[in-house]
Amino acid sequence: MDATTFRDATALGHAIRRLRKAKGWSQADLARLAGTDARQVSRIETAAHEPKLSLLLAVIAALELDLALLPRQGASPETARPRPEDIF
Repeated sequence: MDATTFRDATALGHAIRRLRKAKGWSQADLARLAGTDARQVSRIETAAHEPKLSLLLAVIAALELDLALLPRQGASPETARPRPEDIF
């Protein structure tokens, strides 16, 4: 799978929903695997709130994905410092 860049919670939430559905899982299925409840998964998918990083990492892991921090295109390696808002 190619790397995908997300710069806002809405785009990330839509991707999580798309990936969950591609696996044939309900929100409850993903929630159970991530150790949370379906309401939290719904709120992440719709960007209704910003979850704790630990919850987001659990959802990503449940989807069998990794989170990678990559320098922005055109950024020099010495000065490339991701900002928190660039991660999601």
